[in-house]
Amino acid sequence: MQFTGFVSALGIALALTGCGPSEETSGQGGSGGQVTTTGGSGGSGGTAGGAPIVDPALFDCTASKPPVRTNSIPTACATDPTCTTKLVSGHRAAGGELGVIAPEDTVAAVNAAVVLGIDFVETDPRPTKDGVLINLHDPTVDRTTFGTGEAAQMTLAEIQALELKTSEYAGDFSCARIPTFEEVLTAAKGKVHVLVDANKTDQVALLVEAIQKTDTLEWAIFDTDSVEKIDQALALEPALLTMIRVADLNELNTELAHFAAHPPVIVEVHDGADGGALTPAIHDANNRALVDVFVTDVGAGLSDDPSLYDEAWAPGFDMLQTDRPDLVLRNLGRWPPAPQP
Repeated sequence: MQFTGFVSALGIALALTGCGPSEETSGQGGSGGQVTTTGGSGGSGGTAGGAPIVDPALFDCTASKPPVRTNSIPTACATDPTCTTKLVSGHRAAGGELGVIAPEDTVAAVNAAVVLGIDFVETDPRPTKDGVLINLHDPTVDRTTFGTGEAAQMTLAEIQALELKTSEYAGDFSCARIPTFEEVLTAAKGKVHVLVDANKTDQVALLVEAIQKTDTLEWAIFDTDSVEKIDQALALEPALLTMIRVADLNELNTELAHFAAHPPVIVEVHDGADGGALTPAIHDANNRALVDVFVTDVGAGLSDDPSLYDEAWAPGFDMLQTDRPDLVLRNLGRWPPAPQP
């Protein structure tokens, strides 16, 4: 998914929030792994110099073991169009450019999402020069690493030799690298569902092969604007779970008719589309609607006010995709995360 209009969003959020001070609350998990939770919006874990939002030792380079799923929402809800529970998707796993928990699109970010107890992680697979799918949002490595260059012109070894830029996050992420897509699927398997953004490559066969190879057909959801790519993917793997993206009622009706024999499990409503018109139609088709909330993330983060997401839910959306999953979880009353055993 693309994050656009950041400057405009920031300006709007500043005007709405006035950059006022926020109150903080803290808590601790039970007898298992400690889960430290706070409000706030600044750097180093998002608390303006205070304690991190969640204990990074549960998912950073010092973690002694991978986290386990503690999310109380039944796993089947993520792929069941009849489930009415509101769900949360972490953009680029635990947050993209507005994220404050872990470096985007990394295995550490997937593990952080598991610790948080969110329902989906969004991914950005794209191929390297030597034909390996990696998880990287941008076409270049410049923004997220200390290297430069287009990922498509670099080998996997060259890419994974690059150190990530992680100083803005609380915790030790010195060992983190741009992962392969298979590494991401493996980390998520059995713990959190994966939205596979297929817009960054035309190599549909590689995407399907990775899902099959990692045995994650029940955990991966093939997600794209392209009807043709979904057709190609389903031809290769008829059991594949899918998500379509629509901008208006005509596109919704056309795509639902096209995929009548294999309905999507989620429908994403494009930014700027009329959610008030689309969500009832999506529900009438026995499906669920997801929307990106990055502009709201800015305002909610600056003001430490999770209630700002109420307006995002208002048109009837069933899932919000966010750079601040911690704040959306607070909005839903799903905070603090359950302790790790």
